[in-house]
Amino acid sequence: MVDRTRIVVVGGMACGPKAAARARRCDPHAYITIVEQGTTVSEGSCGLPYYVGGQVSSRKELLIRTPKYFRDVSDIEVLTATRATRIHRDVRELEIVDLASGETSRLPYDKLVLATGATPTIPSALSGKDLAGVFTLTKLADADAILEELEHKSRQKGVVVGAGLIGMESVEALSARGLEVSLVEALDRVLPALLDPEMSLHVENELTTQGVRLFLGQKVTSLEGDDDGHVRRVITDTETIEADVVILALGYRPNVELGRDAGLTIGETGGLAVNEYLQTNDPDIYAGGDCVENIHRVSGRRILAPMGSTANKHGRIIGTNITGGCESFPGVLGTTIVKVFDMNVARLGLTETEAQQAGFSPVLSLIPGYDRASYYPGAQTITVRLIADNATGRVLGGQIVGKGDAAKRTDVLVTTISLDGTVDDIANLDLAYSPPFNGAMDVLHHAANVIRNKRSGQARSVSPAEINDRICRGEDFVLLDVRSEQEWKDAHIDACQCKLIPLNKLRESVSSLPKDARIVTLCRTSIRAYQAQRMLEGEGFKDVCFMDGSIMAWPYAVTCSSK
Repeated sequence: MVDRTRIVVVGGMACGPKAAARARRCDPHAYITIVEQGTTVSEGSCGLPYYVGGQVSSRKELLIRTPKYFRDVSDIEVLTATRATRIHRDVRELEIVDLASGETSRLPYDKLVLATGATPTIPSALSGKDLAGVFTLTKLADADAILEELEHKSRQKGVVVGAGLIGMESVEALSARGLEVSLVEALDRVLPALLDPEMSLHVENELTTQGVRLFLGQKVTSLEGDDDGHVRRVITDTETIEADVVILALGYRPNVELGRDAGLTIGETGGLAVNEYLQTNDPDIYAGGDCVENIHRVSGRRILAPMGSTANKHGRIIGTNITGGCESFPGVLGTTIVKVFDMNVARLGLTETEAQQAGFSPVLSLIPGYDRASYYPGAQTITVRLIADNATGRVLGGQIVGKGDAAKRTDVLVTTISLDGTVDDIANLDLAYSPPFNGAMDVLHHAANVIRNKRSGQARSVSPAEINDRICRGEDFVLLDVRSEQEWKDAHIDACQCKLIPLNKLRESVSSLPKDARIVTLCRTSIRAYQAQRMLEGEGFKDVCFMDGSIMAWPYAVTCSSK
């Protein structure tokens, strides 16, 4: 007689069903049960903003699997509307309650999987959070409720609180439904946990262009409603913003109560602590998805990574290991990509600040360019911010913004970092080239080569943010624009420090520049600016550098003087 392993999985969204399905493929005889407190399982929750926005037309498209499918195809029992309330580790039993009848019972297990997910963060002290018209966006039921609210034609003003990933997607979703949208963020920029400040500015420009009102550096203090108990205003510490619909996108906290009450270890991040095999401190209890903490593969630090992609990887590994396998999870890079109207925004690895905090000496490049040959129809711009360790050349992170293909470059960088690659490796990657798909030199090639030039001492640069600060402080320096006169007329930085000398006239005009001046060169993408830097150094100038990214990466105002 076959000895049948009893596997119980708590959580039916991403990690849990993946673990159960993998366990079934590895062990055709195991008893497998999924316990889910909601009424559905395997929701495509990452698609919820696009369902609200209308890009996904039917809720059925977001129901990836049903309990019937698990039962008929995989012989997995699914208990919906059932809450796990207590783990009895001494006898290896899970206590559950049927939410419809209130009846309690126990499920024996040999292996228990906790895939309890995370809960949206809502400050307990936030007055008005329970008003009608105030939502979070985590479950399909949330999206259904928002769409029902939007059926009222009087709903004209939407406010999103929180400028993270869900906030960005919610802003676009409400805008697609015709609402006038405002975005409130307590910190001074959008996507503050993901992007360095200069890159955030590009996203803010896109939001403003699309008509979104930004209220940055403002903390929401309360929500106010009308006599019918419906939200009407969002109150910040400096503003009152009219609102008919409010989406709170303030982040998530891992659901660890079930594990904590059973004596499982909680990590420094607040998530369940697991080893490389995704085991908790109880070897018969595994955990994965949004409720656990992960190792960052570059910094080595513990972080939370609430992503559907990570949850599915966890699930597969857990399913393998609870059926006798021995597969480890190497950690995450914090890889993220999000669509913000017509702009694609991606990041991975460490930001500049995170690299410094992790003990690295970061060196950066900021390179604008095209996602395919610039002359090919449909070519779109992207700007890459590449971060490496100055001592070793090891790639530490990257950020990409623009209308062009950011995903392809992100995946190249993910692979490079995962293999401990350097900027030398990127510079010589044999990437696919044909004008419809790429330029002869990809933007990543240029980004890597700039860092190589900086590490060798050939290139020196300053960031657009530093130049903007110098201009605002009225510092004495020369901002030397080496583009053509027509390019200048099309767009230039309007500052008293700015001087135009086209590159082809620079050698004959060297005498017009004081030898002791601090000179910062710029052009369209920094290629000519770097040439100008080297040319001036050859003429004896001692204090010369170029502006990273030049005009294409300049996120501040420019002046157009063309007729």
